[in-house]
Amino acid sequence: MKELNTVPRRPIGLVYFIALLVWTFTGLMPDPAVAQEACEFQITDPTQERPQSYVINDIRVEGASTARDGYLISTSGMQVGNQITIPGEEVPEAVRRIYRTSLFSDVQICVEPEGSRVNMIIRVQEQPRLEEFHLEGIKRSHRRELEEQITLLPGFAVTNSAKQQAIQTIRRYYQNKGHWFIEVETVEEISDNERNRSTLTFQIDPGQRIKIGRIRFEGNEEYSDRDLRKELGTIKEDTFLRLFKRYVHTEEDFEEAMTNLRTFYRENGFRDFRILSDSVYVYDHDHWIRGTLDRVAVDIEVHEGPQYRVRNITWEGNSVYTDEQLSTMLDFREGDVFNQTKFEENLYMRRDENDITSNYQNIGYLFFEIVPDVQAVGENELDIRFDIIERETATVRDVSFSGNTKTHDDVVRRNLRTMPGQTYSRSAIMRTVRELSTVGYFNPEGIEPNLNPNQEERTVDVSYRIDESQSTDNFEFSGGFGGRYIGIILAARVNFNNFSVQRMFEKGGWNPIPSGDGQKFSLGVQVTGRGYQSYSMSFQEPWLRGRPTSLGFHASYDILNYEQIGNQPRERNELFSAGVSIGRPQLRWPDDFFSMQTSLSYQLYNVAGFAGIFPDGDTNILSITHQFERNSLDNFISPRTGSKLLISGEVAPPLPGFAQYYKLKSEYQNHTNIAGDLTLTGGAQYGYMGYFGSGEESLFQRYFLGGTEIQQRQSFINDNVDMRGYPGGVTGVISPLDENRNLIGGRVLSKYSLELRYPAVSSEQLQLIPYLFADAGNTFLTLEDFDPFDVKRAVGFGARLYLPILGLVDLSYGYRMDGTPSSNRGGGLNAGEWEFLFNIGAPF
Repeated sequence: MKELNTVPRRPIGLVYFIALLVWTFTGLMPDPAVAQEACEFQITDPTQERPQSYVINDIRVEGASTARDGYLISTSGMQVGNQITIPGEEVPEAVRRIYRTSLFSDVQICVEPEGSRVNMIIRVQEQPRLEEFHLEGIKRSHRRELEEQITLLPGFAVTNSAKQQAIQTIRRYYQNKGHWFIEVETVEEISDNERNRSTLTFQIDPGQRIKIGRIRFEGNEEYSDRDLRKELGTIKEDTFLRLFKRYVHTEEDFEEAMTNLRTFYRENGFRDFRILSDSVYVYDHDHWIRGTLDRVAVDIEVHEGPQYRVRNITWEGNSVYTDEQLSTMLDFREGDVFNQTKFEENLYMRRDENDITSNYQNIGYLFFEIVPDVQAVGENELDIRFDIIERETATVRDVSFSGNTKTHDDVVRRNLRTMPGQTYSRSAIMRTVRELSTVGYFNPEGIEPNLNPNQEERTVDVSYRIDESQSTDNFEFSGGFGGRYIGIILAARVNFNNFSVQRMFEKGGWNPIPSGDGQKFSLGVQVTGRGYQSYSMSFQEPWLRGRPTSLGFHASYDILNYEQIGNQPRERNELFSAGVSIGRPQLRWPDDFFSMQTSLSYQLYNVAGFAGIFPDGDTNILSITHQFERNSLDNFISPRTGSKLLISGEVAPPLPGFAQYYKLKSEYQNHTNIAGDLTLTGGAQYGYMGYFGSGEESLFQRYFLGGTEIQQRQSFINDNVDMRGYPGGVTGVISPLDENRNLIGGRVLSKYSLELRYPAVSSEQLQLIPYLFADAGNTFLTLEDFDPFDVKRAVGFGARLYLPILGLVDLSYGYRMDGTPSSNRGGGLNAGEWEFLFNIGAPF
């Protein structure tokens, strides 16, 4: 066997010799000559060898256990039959190619010349394969998160690059948490010599989470350091007054703070504002303890420039809208401070679609263009000129959608507001997105409209990509306490919100539930350990026989046996209820946000033990209810914009053997987006109950205020209205009393609510919406007693959680500012107490 550099002697040149020395002494990769020390050869001076051509006769591989021979030969770039020169570049390049795979710790290529041919042996020593890795020195929760982020996999080669990548992942993880002085040491141990397996241990010192001690500015003249620190938002000086949040430095927070600073200046007219430099460093905060770098300092140098005001605004090329109309949309006047954010929103995209671009595109001008030219005049004034190219209106040529794997096409199609042949409208596309996101079958974040315009033909194709990954069905399980007469309440309900009756009778339709037609079907049961049971079923077809007409029916059975206390007679409530409804989910007038519904209901009550309140025995009620609703909410879980108005009238006619009454109800709520996703909701609700004749007044279905559906379900003989801070049930409601101190319910209702909420978490798996609230309301015996300012009040906080499998869960903790009087059922509610309430279901 002959070594690579002992072929017939001939000087190979100074360049090749220097290259060999560089490879050898830099340690970047094994030198081909050095890599062959295991071969049997006689060492000679390679500079004295004369290059000679050989034909590769055979290539063998030795030392490979997991890597395939063919892979190594292919990677080397050498093939049987190729002609190579020894000494030359081919063999060293082959060594480099194999070594660069990072799968081998040693690579040798030996040659066996046989005349004009040569046999080659590729000898390798494989890198150890990973058995497992461990993280030491850190919290268990951090370890779990890092184990998911580190990409080391058992069975893969333990290369230096893989280890360095893992170290960088660890450092980045702690840097994002505000840690400084992070140290990571790697210990590699062979755990299985036969299988060439090793164990990696990362010994981690996460360093310190250092708080931001000071933030200083240089170059600011118009605003003080204190003013600017308020505008940074995500980074703040950590003073002794900040007890509940430690402000540590992270790269992400810092970049967002710089963006906030730029936005603040440009919203106040400083178009030339620049951040000249910024520096972040640690320093010794406690001068009494030297050498302790325990605070982060942030120094920011800025250039403010002049504050610009608008001087002139001119419009060129507009014929659809006048200069005055466009200036109103732009909402800038002579002398106004130039607000860059407001300028861009009013020009291109406002939430209420009253910007210039939306106004043009909503009437078909898809190919409209507007080019602003903002010129500085003098020291601090701006002249703004707009060149408008209106072109002709566009027509929708084709409308398509994709992504609905379970929901049938006709269910999607009936929610589209863009149709072929219509004049293009941006608002119609936005309305379609809203309709698809509120039906409950699709993930609202995954609905994307795409446009394919054709300017030459003045047409546009519209396609919608929808995401059906969001679960449409949910199972509700809830519990509550109904008071000492009722006890613990347990309830379960299963809701199928995209049901299909037709598929029930088709082969393969149960997979696992027949679905796809947009029908709603639910089954519910509720029980307590003290005699309460409730069973319910409902079904609704939103589009009957392919027309925009809804048809639904429901049936329920409730029974409640109150526990006997003392000498009081045993009380018993029983109700069978059934009804059918028909409606129009979308009207054309006054606008297409309106809907109406008419329902016919039958109720059969059987009560006992309520002397002086309800007569013992059966009571029949047959009622007709008609309601109008206008709903423009953008989201039914956590609306940010829109309003909801509900007006209804119910009549139980004075038929022989039936109880009679009539009811009028109104409810209004409005949602206003304050900043970002922060939303303020205000609402008011009123109700009135009257009778067709004196002396025939029934106490069934009067207004009781307080609690949630869970607390109210056992009071099914009443008309219960939710209110936080008051638990509802037998003794926790707001209700007028008669002369015998019986809770008899009100004929007049008023309720007011105010809520401030922010979606803290928004994902497919979980939505978390914390909120603050203030509720007030009351019930009155007669219209003469009604006083809109005589209310029971509660304030507090809560959160809504949306889980696909459970639906919407509402938790509230309310502080009662007013109490309720005692009745013959109990001592009433005291003011100044907190009340926790739990509910499942949408409040909007």
